[in-house]
Amino acid sequence: MPTPLLAPSQWRLVPPDRKTDYELYRRLTNANLPLQKTPMLELVTEVIGRRLQSNPYIQDDPTLPGVMVSGWGSHGKTSAVCSVTAAFEDDWLRLHDFLDPSSVAGTHDLHAPVAYISLPVTATPKSLCESILNFFGPDIRKMTLPQLLRQVADSLRDHGVKVLVLDFTDRP
Repeated sequence: MPTPLLAPSQWRLVPPDRKTDYELYRRLTNANLPLQKTPMLELVTEVIGRRLQSNPYIQDDPTLPGVMVSGWGSHGKTSAVCSVTAAFEDDWLRLHDFLDPSSVAGTHDLHAPVAYISLPVTATPKSLCESILNFFGPDIRKMTLPQLLRQVADSLRDHGVKVLVLDFTDRP
């Protein structure tokens, strides 16, 4: 059960050594609320689920079909996509014993079957590449757009990314 919110007058009465405990408990119980079953969630789960069952196993096609989820704000688009891709990531990692099946012997690196990227409000090809590369952490200063594109392709392949989620919002 979520912790009740305190009025400012009640908060002032909480002893300083208990405020940290209260805040931690409140964050744990009030965050990650259950995702409500809505038509958006059901449809997105079905469509993305179908793509996730087939796309990761296609090896000879450089361009795979994707899914774009659009709609007005606060309708659960991001939550729905993150929910279904998180389930896919858990299944994929378990299926491969938490190892990247395409990794090179003797290497140890980040294996990220799902990469979630929040795009800047004014997305350009260069800022898109930079946002994707910020997920992986390579030094990208002074790279040209062709170099950034090559680095994105290399990073997605090298880290075993099977799903790339690009979250764009036109609201600052």
